[in-house]
Amino acid sequence: MTDETSPESLGLCVVANVALETGHGDGGLEIRAGLRHFAPGAKLWIAPLRWDGGSPSVPVVGRRRGNSRRYSAMVVPRRYLENFRVRAVYSPALLSALGGGPLWTEERAESYARYWGTPRLETQVEVEGADHTRWAPPVTDPPPMELEFEGATYHLAHFNANRARYSPLSPPLEPSPPPIGPAGS
Repeated sequence: MTDETSPESLGLCVVANVALETGHGDGGLEIRAGLRHFAPGAKLWIAPLRWDGGSPSVPVVGRRRGNSRRYSAMVVPRRYLENFRVRAVYSPALLSALGGGPLWTEERAESYARYWGTPRLETQVEVEGADHTRWAPPVTDPPPMELEFEGATYHLAHFNANRARYSPLSPPLEPSPPPIGPAGS
């Protein structure tokens, strides 16, 4: 202990909350409260990554619905998490559930929390003259109307809760509305 009132930190960890509403199913149109295993707003501790941080899923530890005493570890899609931040770990039980090894360095934890805290959508671009799409770097949510990718300009064609799709075709122009008022005046 560092003094009489505060226990000593065992390390740092990236922490997030389960989103209040999560989109599931085709296009994310089926809205649910939280996740199957974690209640909305539940605090989840993200274990140090053993794979690429750009992965859409992360290993987490938290207390499951209906079980407020024990920690459970699983992998969840990052898009269902919000409010990323860095917090100290004080509980030996939590440290054990996180794998028992070294936790995040302060610099790495801050970097990931900042990156993950920016809303992003997976991005697809339609290849001109082909019948398929390519993946592009993620874009912010809401997505920009135009995207520069590999020297070409793409225009937003469609987006939903999971991804944005861009096309090389310009959006159609809407016709001007007819004038309002009496004709011939």
